[in-house]
Amino acid sequence: MEKSKIETYLGFCVRARKIAFGADGIETLKKGVFLIVCDQNISPNSFKTIEKAREKFSCPLLLTPPDALGALLHKPAVKAAAIKDKNLALAILSVANGDSQFKLYSGGTD
Repeated sequence: MEKSKIETYLGFCVRARKIAFGADGIETLKKGVFLIVCDQNISPNSFKTIEKAREKFSCPLLLTPPDALGALLHKPAVKAAAIKDKNLALAILSVANGDSQFKLYSGGTD
């Protein structure tokens, strides 16, 4: 099976240690977040935390199909991740814009 570009970019983030996992991990960050990626089936309380982080960092929030983020990262339990590298965040967003599975969250209801 061929890797998707998003999976490759997320792998680069992991290897470069430019990623934070989980809503609690994202909440503890002080600065330097350029993109938040989140599963659509994340719990409501965790999603509230993610929304607050999105406002705090003024960064985009990318919603993936249910359980897709864990599969892309090869970590099934992960439902949210913060990308801390500007260039990789832009690369992920550019690929996601061309893919109808990924949605850019703009506030309110999906």
